[in-house]
Amino acid sequence: MNTGNVNPLSTLLTIVIPVRVDSAERKANLQAVLRHLQPLRCRTIVLEADTVSRLEDLEWGQAEHVFVLDEAPSFHRTRYINRLLDMTDTDIVGVWDTDVLADPAQIAGAVGLIQSGCTIAYPYDGRFVMLAEQTTIAEREHPDLESLRARKLPSFLGRKWCGGAYIVSRTRYRLCGGENERFTGWGPEDAERLRRVEILGHRAAWCEGGELFHLHHPRTKSSCFQTEADAARMRGELMRVCNMDKEELEACVASAEWNSKRRTTK
Repeated sequence: MNTGNVNPLSTLLTIVIPVRVDSAERKANLQAVLRHLQPLRCRTIVLEADTVSRLEDLEWGQAEHVFVLDEAPSFHRTRYINRLLDMTDTDIVGVWDTDVLADPAQIAGAVGLIQSGCTIAYPYDGRFVMLAEQTTIAEREHPDLESLRARKLPSFLGRKWCGGAYIVSRTRYRLCGGENERFTGWGPEDAERLRRVEILGHRAAWCEGGELFHLHHPRTKSSCFQTEADAARMRGELMRVCNMDKEELEACVASAEWNSKRRTTK
């Protein structure tokens, strides 16, 4: 049988994207990301949680659109990622922001890291490049990651990043508690996720070979702490987890309190 046109990732990887559309730019970025991912031919699920759907006119290609009525002022992204993990039928799952682009070879490399035993792998080498508005407009219309890489744009904050997109073994990640739903909105959940996996003795790795590119969008309420109280509470949760040893954290993620708000779709 000729399998030359079959992308091997199509049977291994599911990509999930939780979203609440808070600007025209966010919607345009999501459209660009879906077009960028389409050649992978992976199952892709976009879960939109809002008061009304704002994505009905998107070009979906092979992507699936799930709408959840949610009138809460804050987008509880961690909860929806847990729901999306329950919806997938592959063990390897990529969790994507609505506005990041990674080279397909890097995505394949991160899948390989999961196959080698990592619990979480990042489809980039730690460099997270924030694109300017005009560059973003150009990339939406005519994406060219090779040219972006050739420009050697600086990484955000000059340090190794752990957000934007990540790939997990669903089985092993669930042993680590899945997403921490104490992060009820925008916050330091990316750092907490990585540190929790490491404390529990699981492997995390970055794929060599290229950056993750972040498409520009305005900073709305979905991209910042809702209140100072939320900021203090979620920073406190990060410190609480980071200060645990392995035994304490194992007990924590197995507790009824950790799992009490988990919702499944099956």
